Amino acid sequence: MPRKAVLLNSLSRGKVRTSFNKYNLFNLYKKSQVSFRSKTLYQQKWTSKQETRAYHGEHLTESRWQSVFEPQLNSVAQLDASLRGGDIEPTPILLQTYAVLEKRLDFALFRAMFASSVRQARQFILHGNVHVNGVKITSPGYALKAGDVFNVRPEKVLQALGAKKPSLKEALKVDNTQIFLWNKYILEARKNPRKFWDEKIEKLRTMDSNDPKKQEFLSFLENYNKTMHIQMRKELDQTSNEYLLAKIFSTVNRVNDVEKLAVKDFLGEFYNNENLAAKGFEIYREVKSAKAVETIAGKPLAEIPNEQGELLKVATGITKPVDNTNDALKKKFRAINHTIVDLRHFYETVVREHYNDKMASVDSVDIPYDAKWAEKLPLHQKINVPELLENEPAAQKAINLPWQKGVFGRNDPSKPYFTPWKPRPFLAPFAILPHHLEISFKTCHAVYLRDPVARPGQSEVITPFGLPVHERSYMYYVRRGK
Repeated sequence: MPRKAVLLNSLSRGKVRTSFNKYNLFNLYKKSQVSFRSKTLYQQKWTSKQETRAYHGEHLTESRWQSVFEPQLNSVAQLDASLRGGDIEPTPILLQTYAVLEKRLDFALFRAMFASSVRQARQFILHGNVHVNGVKITSPGYALKAGDVFNVRPEKVLQALGAKKPSLKEALKVDNTQIFLWNKYILEARKNPRKFWDEKIEKLRTMDSNDPKKQEFLSFLENYNKTMHIQMRKELDQTSNEYLLAKIFSTVNRVNDVEKLAVKDFLGEFYNNENLAAKGFEIYREVKSAKAVETIAGKPLAEIPNEQGELLKVATGITKPVDNTNDALKKKFRAINHTIVDLRHFYETVVREHYNDKMASVDSVDIPYDAKWAEKLPLHQKINVPELLENEPAAQKAINLPWQKGVFGRNDPSKPYFTPWKPRPFLAPFAILPHHLEISFKTCHAVYLRDPVARPGQSEVITPFGLPVHERSYMYYVRRGK
C-alpha cells in the first residue's frame, strides 16, 4: 500500500514532489540550498534523506524503498589512455542513489510526461490504461528492461497535461466578460479606427520574432499576399473587350437618367481611376453614336437581338464587319475597337498597380490600412447567464466570438479536460525529457532505452538536489558489509 497523500503540496512544509502542480513549482522556486551548518553527521544524513525521499518515491513506504535500494551504483566513464585525466570532470556517481526507481513503470510514465505526477501515473496503471510491449500491466512497480515499449491511452495523456475544465457557471462568467470587452473594443475602434490600427501593427512589430502571435500574423500576411496575387491573376485573365464593355454598360444600367451620365459614374467599375473612367465614358458615347446602346444596356451579348448584337461584336473587334456595311460605320467600329484595346492595356496596368499597393510587407510587418476595418467587426449579442445555465446546448449556440465558438473551455462537454485542448499552466519548467527514454507524443508511446547512468560531469537521474545532499542520503541508506 502506498503512503497516504497528506499535505503533498503544503506551502508551509515546502517539500518538492514529483508533480507538475503549481504549488509544487512555488515550493521549488522558494527552496533554498540544504544547510548542513552546525549539524552532526547523523543530522546531515537525516535531513538529506528527508529532502530527497520527499521527491524520489514519496509514495513508497520506507521499508519498501529500502528493500529495492541498491548500494552498487551504475556509471559510465571512458578510459583515458593518454593518462591526462585532469581535464575530465569527476563523475557524480552518488547522484545515482535513487536511479533504481527510474526503472519503475510509474516513474517512467511521469518522466515521459504521460502523467502530471507519479501518483497519477500509478492510477493510470491500476485502471488498465497502460500497456508494456502490447500487454496490459496493472502493477505500478513493474521493472522495465532495456528495449521495453510502453504506451498510455492518448485520452489519459490529454487529461493529465491539459488545462482544467471549467464548470458551466465559470465558463459563462468568462464568456460574459469577453463579450463585454469585445463590444467595448469595437465601439472605441469605430470612433478612431486609424489609431487602433496603428497601435495593433506597432504592437506586432515590437514582439519577439519567436512569439507565436507574431508568427501567426506573419503567416497571415504571406497567405494574404498569395490571395491578392491570385485575385490579380484572375482579374487579368478575364480582362477582354467583352468584359470591359460589360462593365461599361452595367454602369449605364445602374443610372436612372442616362442623359445625365458622366465620368464620375464610371469610377466604381474602374478602381476610382479617373483616366480609366474617362476612357470608359468615351467608349460609351462612341457606341451610343453608333445607335447600338438602346438594346445593349444591362444585357449579355447572347441576349442582344441579332442585328444590334452583330453591330456590337463588330464594334468590339469580336467579328469583322460584313461587306455591305456602311464605310462610315466601319470606320466608326474601327475607332471604337482601337479605343477598347487601349482601354484594356491601360486597365491591366491599373489592376497590377492596385493589387501591388494592397500587398502586405512581411519584412516590415505591415499591411495596407483599411478605413472600414472596424465597421466589418460584428458586435456580439449580450447573453442571459441564468437562462443559459439551465441549457448548455443553447449556450453553445449563443456564443460566437471571432476567436471562440461555443462556451469557454467546453467545446466538447463530454471531455474531462479543457476543450479545445490546451496545456496546463506552468508546464514549461517541468518539461525535461530524460536521456534513457525515447518518446513519441503523437502516439503516446515511449521506449525504455536503458537504465540511467552517471557520466563525467553529469547524471541521467533528474533531481532538484545537488551532489552533497545525495552523498549524505546514500550514506544514510548504505549498510556496512553490503
